[in-house]
Amino acid sequence: MQSSCWTRWSVYEYMKRRFVCTGQVPDESELLEELPDIDQVELDEGMAEFRLILGNWPIAGSMSSCSYDA
Repeated sequence: MQSSCWTRWSVYEYMKRRFVCTGQVPDESELLEELPDIDQVELDEGMAEFRLILGNWPIAGSMSSCSYDA
């Protein structure tokens, strides 16, 4: 089985670009569409890194933040 070319940094960069352009944070299903065959660990780590960097900045159209409670 060939490993995926997608990494946690692919996830982070996609999420960052999407947030900067739209003010919205993509969900896991969108990430899986954009980054096919990504390893679940890499996906989870990339999402966690983005949430760590974004911190408590408000998400467009809501009163909630991007904080991740895992």
